[in-house]
Amino acid sequence: MVTDARTGEPVPFASVVLVGSRAGTLTDDNGRFTLTVKVLTDSIAVSSLGYAMLRQFVDKERPTQALDFKLTPAGNALQEVVVRAGENPAFRVLRQLRKNRTVNDRNRLAAYEGDTYTKTSVALSHVSARMSQNPLMKRVKEGMSQADSMFDDEGNRLLPLLLSESVSRYYVRSNPKVRREDIRKTRIRGVAVDDAGLSSQLLGGTNLVSQNFYDNYIPILGKDFASPTGDNWKNWYHFFLADTTQLGDRICYEIQFDPKRPEDLAFIGKVWIDTSTFALCQIEARIGDRANLNYVRKLTIEQELEPVTDSLAGSGQPSGWLPVSLKLTADLTGIGKNSLGMRAELTMRSSHLIINKIRPVSFYEQPVEPVDTVTTPNDAFWASAQRDLAGPDSLGRSDRKAERMIEQLRAIPAVKKAEAVGQIAITGFYKLGGFDLGPYPYMLAANSLEGLRIRLGFRTNDDFSRHVILRGYLAYGTYDNQFKYGAEADYLFSRQRWTLVGVRMSYDLERLGITPELVGGNRMFYALSRFGKYRGAYRTRVQEAFFRTEPVRGILLTATLGSRTFDPTFPFQYRLQPELGDLSPLRSDIIDTYWSVEARLARKEKYIMDGNERITLGTKRAPVLTIRYTHGARSMGGGYSYDRLTLRAQQSLRLGPLGRLSYLLTAGYTPSTIPVPLLFPHIGNPTPLLTTNTFNRMQFYEFVSDRFVAIHMQHRFEGLLFNRIPAIRKLNWRLVANVDALWGSMSKANQAIETSKPLPNGQKPIRFGTLDSSTPYLEVGYGIENIFKILRLQAIHRLTYLDPGPNGLPVNRFAIKAAASLGF
Repeated sequence: MVTDARTGEPVPFASVVLVGSRAGTLTDDNGRFTLTVKVLTDSIAVSSLGYAMLRQFVDKERPTQALDFKLTPAGNALQEVVVRAGENPAFRVLRQLRKNRTVNDRNRLAAYEGDTYTKTSVALSHVSARMSQNPLMKRVKEGMSQADSMFDDEGNRLLPLLLSESVSRYYVRSNPKVRREDIRKTRIRGVAVDDAGLSSQLLGGTNLVSQNFYDNYIPILGKDFASPTGDNWKNWYHFFLADTTQLGDRICYEIQFDPKRPEDLAFIGKVWIDTSTFALCQIEARIGDRANLNYVRKLTIEQELEPVTDSLAGSGQPSGWLPVSLKLTADLTGIGKNSLGMRAELTMRSSHLIINKIRPVSFYEQPVEPVDTVTTPNDAFWASAQRDLAGPDSLGRSDRKAERMIEQLRAIPAVKKAEAVGQIAITGFYKLGGFDLGPYPYMLAANSLEGLRIRLGFRTNDDFSRHVILRGYLAYGTYDNQFKYGAEADYLFSRQRWTLVGVRMSYDLERLGITPELVGGNRMFYALSRFGKYRGAYRTRVQEAFFRTEPVRGILLTATLGSRTFDPTFPFQYRLQPELGDLSPLRSDIIDTYWSVEARLARKEKYIMDGNERITLGTKRAPVLTIRYTHGARSMGGGYSYDRLTLRAQQSLRLGPLGRLSYLLTAGYTPSTIPVPLLFPHIGNPTPLLTTNTFNRMQFYEFVSDRFVAIHMQHRFEGLLFNRIPAIRKLNWRLVANVDALWGSMSKANQAIETSKPLPNGQKPIRFGTLDSSTPYLEVGYGIENIFKILRLQAIHRLTYLDPGPNGLPVNRFAIKAAASLGF
């Protein structure tokens, strides 16, 4: 109880703080308070306006104790106070925070490292009455004990799906900006989750929570949220200087903030700034309910920072501030009122920090590295980690209960079946021991040449071998009655340097201009291209041997030696001796033998290891460059000797409030005289499905060049425009625009190889269009995405080359295309 020492009257609404922690409360109308904490410090402090602050000792050995405070009045007679309208007092504090950023921001540290303990939990929530009637949910209820029940802070029942703990050591160097993380131990209990290295990389350490609120924008879920303490704080937020508060041994300004426009990607919350150093001490930020973000009901970030000193200089003076406690809580929901919800919580605590210990750049080349014993059980290790690292954030009673519920869930047969279906939906493969069967998107297709195409494929995983990797498939067409196949064998020498050697061979039906090499990794478009009328098809046999290595982090080198054949199913011939004109002998098939070298430069690329597969997480603002040189060698049995150079560059640029701009730049050049199929057929897309990084108003192989430059640019405005239109902003639609341009040409020597002479059966051969080097092929588009949170509609205009091509096909100048995608 808190009372006035002079009158004995209770003191209402006095501040009660456990010194050295974040725990605190207020007294009620009768001056009484109750404070419940997991970990005690040595004293409690009480303060109230007009009274002197009072501290009392706390006995840590007693689980419960009563403390009464008698506050001494310490008021002063005040003279007249005149308040005049002026600048928001919070602005002065925020300007000082930005001014002192060069002293307090962690980016000023040359290097830092530390140990982290991370706890992650995921549970189903908001199960609607209609969803509870789902057969799977009914079986879950039948299989769970009636006594099992957990609830969130809103009273919704939770069904735990995952609980993980991870201990890691992270290392950061500022110049160059590199980081590394060694995941030392992980244990995971979850539905559809194996206790393996991939899970530890996704859920462990600092992968998910590394937000720096000194930055102008905070990346979350693929979006850029304006920071309330960034350079543009005044443009995005309203601020209110609420009070000065004691946090541990520091007196801090408490500033509340909320976005000027609720639909913007901005936060609502509080920030505490040290009154002496103007450093960011603590922040609680949540995403507003009206923010233009999909599938998120609530998302809260809590971050606590502490000053650190140079571990090597020994001066004892603070060198900057680092986050020592992080917590992220997210409530996710699906599409529609009757969809399931999900609650995810992630807590991280850092300790044993070492400042400005600079290690060689080569030390940081592997960004996430699980140790070999990462998943080996070790109860003594976890007992020590929870005591020394986790502290109050270690597993509690509710976590232990969640563990038991997860084990019961995994024993339910219906849940085991759902796990298998979910695994296929996410990865495209079904794991069967040391083999993965799939990918399932390639399993079935139907087209005019093969009829119904059935394909069965597999790959080995690290349960089969951590060094030998086998891949293969067998396909059959019901119309052409032909088997197609592919096989590959690789040997992985090093994961850290990503060094492997392999051989592959295949016989299959492909479409001109839609090979995996030309598509550039767009696997879904490649799969869909096997449907419908199969124009420009050819049969090909491919044999290749390759060597790939990454000698320096971010530089991947590949050398390839191979041969391939081209046997067209469409009417096509070319001149063997073009100087003879129509007297030249003709041929339709091609034998090509070649060798190539390729360099891929991806600065600051992040990736994780999934067994024997390396999954890229992209780069941070840096472009990805690929340069390849290919030499066709007649000496190795090929029909032509030629040289080819190709270049590819792609990047996504963050433009702050203007949205995101992404581009793909490709270029190619061959000075040699060779048939059209060995040149550069440009990727058209006449289908009704929108596919980025193609020309959506161009026919398949409508144009071919021996030298070209192409650029695909796409800009997502996010909510920049639509958030300001009252009738539209509630729909969370987003504006998107694109420009696709192509400059190309074909030399007269290569044009002379083509012939219009009819084939022996009387068919007129296919002719390929060429571009005028002075006139680019140009498309522009605009559209709306996030319709019903999944659909995108895009209008595409073709602006040049509007006359029918050499094969007489009409040009469709305008089309509206659709695409479906899931994204926040």
